[in-house]
Amino acid sequence: MIAAFLLACVPAAQQPEAPPAIHSVCDLSQEFSFYMDGRFHSQYLKEVGRDARNWGSLHRLDLANVNLLILTAGDAHVPYSAESLAHVEEFVRGGCAVLLMADGNEPMPPGVALAARFGAKLTTTRAQSPLAATRSLAGLEDGAEIVFRGGTALELGAGWQTRIHDADGRPVLACRALEKGWILIGSRGLFGQSPDASDPINASWITPLLVNCAAAKHVDPKQPHSSTWAEHARAVGPLTLEYHDGTARFADRIAEEFALVRPHLAEITGVEPVDGMIQRLLILPTGGGGFSSGERIAIGAWWGGYPEQRYPMVELLAHEAGHSWVLPHPEPLWNEPIATYMGILTGRRLGMPEAQRTLEQQIAAGRHHDPDFDRLDPFAADAPRDLVWGKSFFIFEELERRHGPGAFAKYFRAKRACVAADRAAYTMDDCVAVWSRAVATDLFPWFRSLAFDVNAARTELAPR
Repeated sequence: MIAAFLLACVPAAQQPEAPPAIHSVCDLSQEFSFYMDGRFHSQYLKEVGRDARNWGSLHRLDLANVNLLILTAGDAHVPYSAESLAHVEEFVRGGCAVLLMADGNEPMPPGVALAARFGAKLTTTRAQSPLAATRSLAGLEDGAEIVFRGGTALELGAGWQTRIHDADGRPVLACRALEKGWILIGSRGLFGQSPDASDPINASWITPLLVNCAAAKHVDPKQPHSSTWAEHARAVGPLTLEYHDGTARFADRIAEEFALVRPHLAEITGVEPVDGMIQRLLILPTGGGGFSSGERIAIGAWWGGYPEQRYPMVELLAHEAGHSWVLPHPEPLWNEPIATYMGILTGRRLGMPEAQRTLEQQIAAGRHHDPDFDRLDPFAADAPRDLVWGKSFFIFEELERRHGPGAFAKYFRAKRACVAADRAAYTMDDCVAVWSRAVATDLFPWFRSLAFDVNAARTELAPR
């Protein structure tokens, strides 16, 4: 046990040239985040092994050919179950490594139960910079800076070894050997956080530390482990509803909301989604939004305070479905705003006053940057987000006022009719050309008056 721990502290230059094969799993079941959906792996593990994701209940996860499990503090809506805690402990005792990235808070996150299982405590005591290593870590030279985005310190019981401490000597990252395996707990602020994986902070020592702690269990590289999907799936009308144990209590109600939203989207756009789109509805353990992959939309189970607050969920469902609805060609510039606008229109049709307030507030925020929406190019690299969204909403409203009723639906019908599915790209010139066809008016001068750089000569879709 002591030898294995010392191995984790050997400088990188003394490590074998070929690191042990790592089969890691990043867990998405306790709280979904885009960062854990591949970004952690690309920052810290891409060069040393394969990664998979766990979308299903943690205690059901097959860890037979896995030697590293990455966990987060989780969300209070989905606490770590007793079965999951036992499953993680068995995994560690079997010679594997677990990393828990977590900070204490009030109230404490579910990860406090996992830490306690191994004799450690998350605290609410803020760690003080600068941080330092208690002894040499692989990849961390003496005196080298440890990047820290802020977080809390740990309290450690017997058997724990502090690896990183704060300016007051409090542990911020620590390891404990348990039989053949290792449990590591560290403040979330020691690791990258950006969804685009642009901040691989501390990778020079985090990677070798994880590799060495997982080295006791050899995995079979000829048998790649695979991501585990949410274990529950059943037909709800034309949809397949997908969820795991922790999101089961939200699933039916969100499916009912989508059944209410869907016909409004069909009327708003005047078209049905192309074949194969929006076949599955996945319930995510998060309040942080969702995503669309075309065939599947995924929805945060407690987005916007749901179920107590309904409008944010209605808007989100329409937004994510809207991303699939506009395919096979995403909208240029306003692909995000147009999806939210579809949610706003749906909320309006359902008599929800929050919809109109959302619209007015965003247009007002855009006018703060460009009062008449005729000065700033929304395609400019430095165009403020509020300008892009506010101007987009203004344009949608104006098109409906000038060329409606039903201008929005006319546009989508025209887009389906004149833009081939296999078209290589769909530009803003193409978009304005389709709008012009839809309302039988040359809209290029109007868009240019709103500071858009568009030109009918750059697209063969423009009416001649």
